[in-house]
Amino acid sequence: MELSKTVFVTDLDGTLLTTDKRITDEDSAAIERYRRLGGHFGIATGRPIQTTVRYLENLPCDIPLILYNGCIVYDHCKDKILYASYLPEVAKTILTDVRESFPDISPEIFTFEDQYYFHLNDAERWHQSILGIEYTKLESHLQITEPWCKMLFADEPEVITCLEDYVKKYDGKGVRFVRSCPKFLEVLPLDASKGAALDIAVDLAGYRGLFIAAAGDYDNDIELIKAADLGFCPSSSQECVKAEADVVLESSNDCGAVAEALKFLENK
Repeated sequence: MELSKTVFVTDLDGTLLTTDKRITDEDSAAIERYRRLGGHFGIATGRPIQTTVRYLENLPCDIPLILYNGCIVYDHCKDKILYASYLPEVAKTILTDVRESFPDISPEIFTFEDQYYFHLNDAERWHQSILGIEYTKLESHLQITEPWCKMLFADEPEVITCLEDYVKKYDGKGVRFVRSCPKFLEVLPLDASKGAALDIAVDLAGYRGLFIAAAGDYDNDIELIKAADLGFCPSSSQECVKAEADVVLESSNDCGAVAEALKFLENK
């Protein structure tokens, strides 16, 4: 395939990043080759901008960044939000309800400017350690003055599974719920997904009509994979993601999955 007529967008955690949050030399070299041959590279992540920028020095992107699981499309070169979908007021009701009914769960609230938390449980400690950014501790969500990009609830997997059932009563009320990790349940605006943001980012970059390929590994990547012309997932992906992908790669995220996908795309 003529790579100058393609766009390749990848998830970070669990797809491009290894378990210890690195980019392998194999993947890095493959991305460099892909772009040198004319391909257009991008990323779609649930991460906030503060933890995404650390990878951009060695990971040039040709389309705007897809952040917060599709809530924000961002031009990092111009430091400009190009598209935003924020949580509606019902998110505050959900937060209050969950804090009362699951007092040990640790909620996080993400705005574009900051990350907030209320208390630490083991899952929250782990999340803050892997992101490596400073959170602001709150007593009340009323302290936040900026619009909310997304909300995340952190706890052990069995608790989060119970929470998934509990919050079904809010389905159709302007929000959607997505698992981004066994320990996390995220609350997003109803119209926000990586797939919807992919269409927006491709349009904004002027690449409409090119062949779009995408890679991801978890629930929150399914819309991204389905929105692409060709969807990849690493061998380490969830079974529900494998069921939606066009190509299940032989490699895991720790062993060059993105390099394998780019080689497949080049030879297609």
